[in-house]
Amino acid sequence: MLLENYELIKTVYLLIDDGDQQFLSHHNLTQAQFYALLWLADGPKTMSELSQDMLCDPSNITRVAGILERKGFITRQQDENDRRVNRLEITAVGQSLITQLHQAHETYTRDRLALLTEQEQTNLRALLQKLGDGLRQQLLQPTLPPTFPTS
Repeated sequence: MLLENYELIKTVYLLIDDGDQQFLSHHNLTQAQFYALLWLADGPKTMSELSQDMLCDPSNITRVAGILERKGFITRQQDENDRRVNRLEITAVGQSLITQLHQAHETYTRDRLALLTEQEQTNLRALLQKLGDGLRQQLLQPTLPPTFPTS
């Protein structure tokens, strides 16, 4: 039962992810670019902060930031006190884009998830919250890697 649930969660994730990729491709953005703009819409961040927010490798943020900068959606400036630190800030063009796109994405997502009744959505939210909290706690606890039998 647990492995079947895992497979279902994985399948649903992939379906949601694929739909988001298709939606964003119509706007010439990747998911990483979209979410970077969303995080930066809240205010400037260092590349390290954005990497932590997006739960991804700093090298990925460097690549995404370069693309967004070339598109004119963000600016990147070195910190005056520490040249190793780059601060990212959304431009007016980027802010306008993400405001419109975020609303369109919310509508698209609502339409996709309307397959569930309001009660089903409430139940799903509670279960996903419980699962997410538990998985987050597991990641915070130091554990030994699993051992595998050798032949």
